[in-house]
Order: sequence, then C-alpha cells, then structure tokens
Amino acid sequence: MYNRKDVQHQAVVMANQFLRKERPVLNWKTFQSWRYIWSICRPKLCFCFYGYYDDPHEKEQYSQKFVEKVNAVLRKYDGKVIEEFDVKIEFDAVLSDHLNNWLTFAVLSRTKNLTFDLNPAVSGRSGDRHTFPFHLLDRESISSLQRTQLSFLSFRPPPDFRGFPNLRKLDLNLVHLNREDLEVMLHGCRNLEWLSLVRCYLNGKLKLCHPLSRLAHLTVIQCGATMVEIHVPKLANFKYDGDFVTIAINPALKLENAHVWFFKATFEDALSALLNGIPSIQNLTLHICWLRIEVQMPSNTHIFSHLRHLQLLMNIKLEYANKVPYVVSSLMRAAPFLQKLEVHFGGNDKIWFADQGPGMPQLMRREYSCLKDVHITGYKGARCQIELLLLENAPALEAFTVDTTQVLYEDYYFARIGSKFSECAAVVAREFLRRKLPTKVKLHVM
Repeated sequence: MYNRKDVQHQAVVMANQFLRKERPVLNWKTFQSWRYIWSICRPKLCFCFYGYYDDPHEKEQYSQKFVEKVNAVLRKYDGKVIEEFDVKIEFDAVLSDHLNNWLTFAVLSRTKNLTFDLNPAVSGRSGDRHTFPFHLLDRESISSLQRTQLSFLSFRPPPDFRGFPNLRKLDLNLVHLNREDLEVMLHGCRNLEWLSLVRCYLNGKLKLCHPLSRLAHLTVIQCGATMVEIHVPKLANFKYDGDFVTIAINPALKLENAHVWFFKATFEDALSALLNGIPSIQNLTLHICWLRIEVQMPSNTHIFSHLRHLQLLMNIKLEYANKVPYVVSSLMRAAPFLQKLEVHFGGNDKIWFADQGPGMPQLMRREYSCLKDVHITGYKGARCQIELLLLENAPALEAFTVDTTQVLYEDYYFARIGSKFSECAAVVAREFLRRKLPTKVKLHVM
C-alpha cells in the first residue's frame, strides 16, 4: 500500500533525475508506486467533440459513442475531487439530459474550473440553446467553483438564487439572458474578480455595483447595452466593444487600462463621453469604426488628469483624412500629462494620397511638457500625417518611432503590410525629423 507522501517523494526524485539528464532508476517498486499516482492527484477532465458529417446517421453514431466514453470515464472518477472539468461539444437537444448529468457530476466533484463550451449546431435553429440547470445546484455543491466559462446557453436563474459564493472568474459567450437575470446571478458573486460578457444581448442598461467589491477586470463585447454604469471600487481593466453608448465609471476609481471600440460615432461625441465617463483612466486605447469628424471643439471642460499612455487606431474614410491632426491634437490637449502617444494608421494608400481637400485651420500650439515617447505606424508621408511630426514643443521627448508598414494593435490584427511608398516615405521622414528633433531624442524610422 502506498501513501501520498511516498508517491510524491518518488515523483520528485524522478523529476530531478530528468532535469539533470540522468537515467531514472526504474524498478518494480517504482513502477508500482507510479501505478497509483493517479489516485492521489486531482485530475483535469476535458471532453471535446466537434464533427461535421454529411450523413446525419453517421453523426448520431459518433455522438452516441462520445457520450458512452464520457460516462465511462466519469464512472471511474465517481466520488473523487476533480480540479478542472471541460466539455466542448456541438449542441444538440438530444444531449440535454447528458449535459445536465455531467454538470451535476462536476459540481458534486467539487470542481474549481468549469467549462461548458457549446457550439450551435449547423443544422439547428439559432434559438436552440441548452438551459442551464439551476435547479440541480445547491449552495453547498457550488461552493468550490472558482472559474466558469459558459457558451451558447440560456440563463434563467430563479429569483431566490444566491449566486456562486467563491466564483472569481465568469466568462459568458452567446448566453441568452436579460439584465434582470444577470443582476440576480451576480448578486451573490461577492468574490468575483474577472467578468466577460461577449454577445450576451442584454438590450438594456448594464449596471454593476455592490456587492462586486473585488471586480478588477470587465469586458463587454457586442452585448447591445444602451448604457454602461459601473460603481465598483477596484476595477482596473475595462474593455468595451459595441455601439456608441454613455459610459459612466465611478470617477474616484484609478482605472488603469481602458480599451474602447465604438461603432458609428462622431469624434466629438466620443471624446465628450470618455471625458465624462472615465476621466481617471491611465492607459487608453481608442478605435471608432465609421468615424465621423465635425470640426468643432467639444464644449467639455474636463481633462484626463491621469492619462499617461494613449493609443489611437486611425482607420478612417477618405473624406476625413485631412482632419486627423485635429483628432490627435484634441486628444492631446485633453491629456496634459500624456507621456506616450501611439497612432496606428490603417487603410490603403489611396486614402492617404488622394486629394484631401483644404487643410485644417492651424490649431493653437501648446507645450507637451510630459510627452516622452511617440510611435507612429502606417506612415505614408501624406500631408495629414506629416503634420503629426511637428512636435517641436515637447522638451521631455526621448524617443520617436516612425514605421511605414501597417501595424495595427493585437486585439484586431497584427500584420506588417508594406507598399511601394514605404521606402520613400521612410527616407523623407528620417531626414525631416533629424532636422527638427533635438539630438538627445532616439529616432527610429523603418
């Protein structure tokens, strides 16, 4: 009979032998001890079945075999603690009972990490979803759950549901629920630190407040929210992707990172909304798809008093190309303590070299006393881009990078796309900046 300490000691000895590139001593006693190591470990079970079959009968056969194998494995682990339980499968209504049984097994096994990643069936109706079986859960059975990822489910928690008491991370993707259902579920998640809502169509106001006192990371992507209001004390990272809405985050928060992707908005409205909604942001990434620019300074008198790093994705239409300096200058004026500026230009060369019409009126120059680092990508030497190089009033500037290839940030795509203009643009930019910038500034043009 082998106890836990004997097996763990033998495992450590053999691991050290492998690290020292020594041949481990394999004898009968070692073999016997390793035979039983599975019984003292907390296993991680992952069941994955994605199949595309032209013959429905063949698909049904493979699906049935998958169910039988999963059930056979679960019988072997009945009564044991399961560290992680993952099910990734194409949803079919005939699997509902099996899915409920597997979920019951997971919570009774005191699982810490639970994943139910269901894919919509190709031949199924878009409304077909598995209903999460709240009726099978009790407070004791879900007390071990710490991380949960759920996809393509229908959430209808009962009014008396008290949430997941020890849940730290909740990831919902294509989950059918409304604002009231979400509030009921989150009410008991007092230890939640990470929340992601992706394509969970709330079609209403998203409001997060007490008791989410530990929430530090929030992601809201394409959820149809009409407003986002957040009053939690420890939020550090916020990501929003969707239609232009009002965002109101407690101004007392020292929000570290915000990634905002607005669909269809004027620059003036977007800037005003951000100044009012997240004035304490430290690092901001901003992308406005289908950006419209009205040459009119926002009336808002607020500033980003904590903003240190600004990243802009400028993938705009031809008609607004000549207004790029106005956008950048307005944002920099609203961030007097900005230290790092990134501007990533997208789009094809026709946008930057077409007739852009009359230039913008000369904007009031000011000193950017805190600016240390400027990084521009997708530079083609267009007139509106050259104006961004005229940062003569930046006494603290230490580094200036101009990349003629197109490098858009990683949340969308990351690629280096050159063109026939790149080499010429690089030469001109290098010579121009060498004359304008102080010798102490590290210049990198590529």
